[in-house]
Amino acid sequence: MKKIISIIMIAALLPFAGASAQEQEEKQYLPEAGDWALGIDVVPVLRYIGNAFNGNTSNTYINSLGGEPFVNQNQRFNDRKLMPDVSIQGKYMITDEWGVRANVGLMFRSIYDNRYVQDDKAALLNPLSESKVVDKAHNWKNGMSVMVGGEYRKGTKRVQGVFGMGVLFAFQNNKTTYSYGNEMTTINQKPGESTTSSGITSGNMESTLRPTTSFDGVYDSNNYRLTKTNGQGSDFYVGITGSAGIEWFVAPKISLGAEVNLSLYYIFGNQTYEEREGYNAALGKVEKVTNLVSPRYREMYIGTESLGGSLNMTFYF
Repeated sequence: MKKIISIIMIAALLPFAGASAQEQEEKQYLPEAGDWALGIDVVPVLRYIGNAFNGNTSNTYINSLGGEPFVNQNQRFNDRKLMPDVSIQGKYMITDEWGVRANVGLMFRSIYDNRYVQDDKAALLNPLSESKVVDKAHNWKNGMSVMVGGEYRKGTKRVQGVFGMGVLFAFQNNKTTYSYGNEMTTINQKPGESTTSSGITSGNMESTLRPTTSFDGVYDSNNYRLTKTNGQGSDFYVGITGSAGIEWFVAPKISLGAEVNLSLYYIFGNQTYEEREGYNAALGKVEKVTNLVSPRYREMYIGTESLGGSLNMTFYF
């Protein structure tokens, strides 16, 4: 009797087992036409996990979670700290084999630094005056990198070869403007001359024999003070890239991948300059001058690099 019941139960469950096996076989691992995708560089995650187990208390790798902008491989761009450390990687599948891709990194910063200094006019009228005015510095730091292109996928199993081509563009810019609470005039030719060293940001500048403000280094040896500087100038980066890599789909629509790029790009930078104002005794007036600091430059590179990350994880949906 028990054997008969067992046979009946097995027979009743067979259709469900078959359906479950069929469902398992029909899982769609590979991307399809119309799918969108986002990718991240998983190397920071692996480093974060490794440091978590070795007792590292300054584990900041997880802050770099995301893609890697292509300019991170270029020393001229990376050294200036004007470019983003993280990018967004995205794809859209036009067909099951062909897709478009993009890698975008952005950084736009506007920094205001306002500081109190002695009011020279009030101090002239009343030496005991404690009135203050404000010196202002406004710094812009901008950087962006963009890659757009297409890709072709080969393979029908859970491992696919991925081949791509794209165009590259990046720029970075650093500029600072200064405005001062004490106006430079014929009467007050050296604003801030009576300011003490307590208002100076650098401890090694203690002399009050020349004009000072709360910002270090704005006066030159001729007592002309900065009003504008383009810092390290503006740099631009254009080129093309080709890529070859693999994606292993560890779960439906989730892949681990690695890719190598061969890139050719051209970098060109504008000249750097600074604007200053000062009192010209020969002309008897305040004047503004522009000083050139460095000329334009041109560079060309060709080489292999890992755009987006040396090991990436991509999610299709």
